[in-house]
Amino acid sequence: MKFFLAIFLLIPVSFILQEFIPVFDWAYGSRLLLVHTAFYAIAIAVPFPVMLLFALLTGFLWDARYHLPMYSVEGVPDGIAASELPFGFTIFLLGLTGAFIQGVRPLFRRGRWELPIFMIGLCTSIVLILEYLVLSFHRGALLIPGEFWWKVVMTSLFSALVSPLLLLLLSRLADQTRYRIETEGLKRRHTYDGDAI
Repeated sequence: MKFFLAIFLLIPVSFILQEFIPVFDWAYGSRLLLVHTAFYAIAIAVPFPVMLLFALLTGFLWDARYHLPMYSVEGVPDGIAASELPFGFTIFLLGLTGAFIQGVRPLFRRGRWELPIFMIGLCTSIVLILEYLVLSFHRGALLIPGEFWWKVVMTSLFSALVSPLLLLLLSRLADQTRYRIETEGLKRRHTYDGDAI
C-alpha cells in the first residue's frame, strides 16, 4: 500500500516539474514529456488494472491542464471555441500505450531494463504521432513536415534518457516498501505426459 501511495504522489510531482522544463530550440522545438515518462515507468511496475487507473488519472490531469480551445464553432455565438482533440483523448492514448508497456514487466522485474527503456521512448513517439494524425484528420489535410519527425525522435530520446532514473526510483521504492512486482499472471504452465512443469 505504501508503494502505491508513493507512486500516486509521483504523478502530481511530475506535473509540477513539467512546468519548469523548457522547450529545446536546438532539438527542433522538442521537450521532455516528464509526465508521460513517469506514467510509463509506473505502468511497468504495477498490475494492469492499476495501470488503467493511472492512465485515467494522468490523462485526465493532462487534458485538464493542456486542453486548449483552438477554433470557433460554426453556428455558435462568437467567443465560444472547441478543441481539435477531444477531452479524454489522452486517457485513451495512455491506456493503449500503457498496455504495450505491460508486456515488458517481467524484464523489469528481472532487472533487464534495456527493452523497457526502449519501449518508453517508443510509446512516447506513438502518442505524438497519433495525436498529430488525429489533428491532421480533423483539419482535413495530412501535411507532415520533415521537422516533425525530428521533433518526435528527439522527444522520444529525451524520454528514454530520463526513464532509467525513474525506473531506478521505482525499484528503490519497491525495495523500501517491500512491494514485489508480480509477474505470476504472465507465466505459462506447460504439461507433458500429464505432469505440470
